[in-house]
Amino acid sequence: MGNVTMEEMMAYCNQYGFIFQGSEIYGGLANTWDYGPLGTRLKNNLKDAWRYYFIQTRDNSYEVDSDILMNPMVWKASGHLDSFTDPLLDCKECKTRHRADN
Repeated sequence: MGNVTMEEMMAYCNQYGFIFQGSEIYGGLANTWDYGPLGTRLKNNLKDAWRYYFIQTRDNSYEVDSDILMNPMVWKASGHLDSFTDPLLDCKECKTRHRADN
């Protein structure tokens, strides 16, 4: 396939109904994307594969679906308010701090 530019990838995805620029018919909205029929199916297939591997094949994992906007007591009870922090790394070259997962 060779090197594919982001513009070529976006054109392909748009042409075949994977994704479209958000609010495209009204002139678009920067940095937002809507899923077309094929993009929705691809996204759902990836989610289903993730769920199968990390939840369904394990005896000690359970899936819940809840809002992130919750009563603050939920966040306190889970320990997020008192002790949760994202692991951070300091870049010695540019003198900035980044989350470890980035």
